Formats: sequence, structure tokens, C-alpha cells
Amino acid sequence: MGKKAAHSGESPKDRSINMMDKFITRSTNATKNRPQLPARRKDPNVPINLWPLKDQLEYWNTRTEEDVFNETYTCYSIWYDEVKQRSGLYPRTFLDLTSSMDELMRNMFADKLIPKQAVTELRKRGVY
Repeated sequence: MGKKAAHSGESPKDRSINMMDKFITRSTNATKNRPQLPARRKDPNVPINLWPLKDQLEYWNTRTEEDVFNETYTCYSIWYDEVKQRSGLYPRTFLDLTSSMDELMRNMFADKLIPKQAVTELRKRGVY
């Protein structure tokens, strides 16, 4: 007489696969059964043009100059390129003339100075 197997049933690998499948179906069913949110709603994750009209008008009317600056020039490099373009100088010449004014340029960006005013300020300091 031979010995019988110690257990009968699924292997640990099969059991873990079945549990994972069960978890996946449960989570997909939960997302399917979640209530649908209306497409037009005021939410930071929804683009502004999909907000209700009243909220859109309120948003556009209450924007400050700082908000406009932050949306237009999201980082220093975008602002710097705009200043370089508006200066009317050849790009390499502009870089040579402003290389010593790096701290001033960063301060102007931090002060939210629009490129047109920044060019005027640079011209006062001798950048032609």
C-alpha cells in the first residue's frame, strides 16, 4: 500500500491566481457601479470650458493679473524666451548681455513682470 497525498484541492499558485481574479472583478464592478457625474460640473479635474456657464463667467471675471501671468508663463524658461524674442536682439547677443544679470532676471520673473515691461527695464540697464 502506498501513501496517499496529504491534501486534496488547489495548489497555492492556483489559489492565489483565483483570489487575484476575484479581486480584479470586484474592483471593476465597483467602478462600473459608481454613480455617473455630470459632464458639465465645476471641478479642478474638469477643463474650464466644460464648467457650467455661470461658473465659467465667474472664473474669467475674477482673474487677477497674477493669475493671467501664472497661466501664460508657467515656468521661467517660457518667460525668458518671450523676453528674448521681444527684445529684438539676436538670441546669442541677448544671452551675452543678460548673462551677468541672471539674478535680476529671476527677480523680475518672481515679481511677475510681463515681458514688455521686462524689456523696458533691461533697456534702462543697457541691454540694447
